[in-house]
Amino acid sequence: MTRAGTIPLSKIAGIQIYHAKKIRERDMAKVLDATGGDFCFNGAIFSWSTYRPLCPARAAGTVLCAKDWKSYGVSWNGPEDFAEAVVADAKSNYICCVPLIIGGKKKDKPNYQPDMGGSRPRTAIGVKDGRFAYYVTSDGYTPERLRDLLYASGWSHATMLDGGGSTCFRDKNGSGFACDKSRIIPHYIVVTLRDSEPEGGKPMVEINAYSKKNDGSKKLSSNFTVKEFACKDGSDAVLVAPRLVMVLQSIRSHFGAAVTIHSAYRTPQYNAKVGGVGESQHCYGTAADISVKGKTVAQVAAYARSIMPDWGGVGIYTDKGFTHVDVREAKADWNR
Repeated sequence: MTRAGTIPLSKIAGIQIYHAKKIRERDMAKVLDATGGDFCFNGAIFSWSTYRPLCPARAAGTVLCAKDWKSYGVSWNGPEDFAEAVVADAKSNYICCVPLIIGGKKKDKPNYQPDMGGSRPRTAIGVKDGRFAYYVTSDGYTPERLRDLLYASGWSHATMLDGGGSTCFRDKNGSGFACDKSRIIPHYIVVTLRDSEPEGGKPMVEINAYSKKNDGSKKLSSNFTVKEFACKDGSDAVLVAPRLVMVLQSIRSHFGAAVTIHSAYRTPQYNAKVGGVGESQHCYGTAADISVKGKTVAQVAAYARSIMPDWGGVGIYTDKGFTHVDVREAKADWNR
């Protein structure tokens, strides 16, 4: 199984080295829940005794591994300046391991330890056409064969990360694989994509405030409670527009199937963390990202638009497996 792609830097809200300490591959969903990321995969090689990287690495300004030597890898302060670099450098994030392609040229003899050789699952991170690039596969590749594959694909930089049983990938839809489900991975690369929601400004609708602690079990309709609308950052305050509840209940009743709310109210801080637009309807309690059991995102979107013919926002996120629904005054449709 292989998960690979390139993403324009302008479409990325965050690239994070998440130092997970002791999260097993089978529990990668915990990494995405903690970070709000869209997908994650394993990082560089690490020590089995300390569970820390063995190559220079820094995450959000915190040095995870310092060495008295430097190597090519990637570094960044934000997604906009993600690039090949000689690390350790001054940027707040960097990671290196085994460079395979440097400055658009194949490295003739990649430098790696014997236990990293042979044909085995592989993970690589790098740059292609100025985009963020990743390649994670459970298929067997030697470092040299992986280098040749990525070079032929147009990568200008490629750093091979950990491989073998440490190779793993997971996205928010639950898709991916783990080469060793029980293996502990101490750090993951987490990518968060920007939202495509158009800015709409503060909506002129009734919005109620609740406490998740005190009102979490309070029913807002036949099938929805306050806690389902709470921000994923664990904060107590919950903003919910009754009109949004009405729309979601109509969707639930129409399809006669369970509706899962993936994200509803967001604090401004959490909204920024997950790459939401500045005037996101989520911040006002007037939006929800939902999926309906047994229904496609397009089917849900079509029905939502039918009950909001000339108002409200409806966004289709096929890659993420959910439909965005909000109750703004103006009509807005988008398809990511």
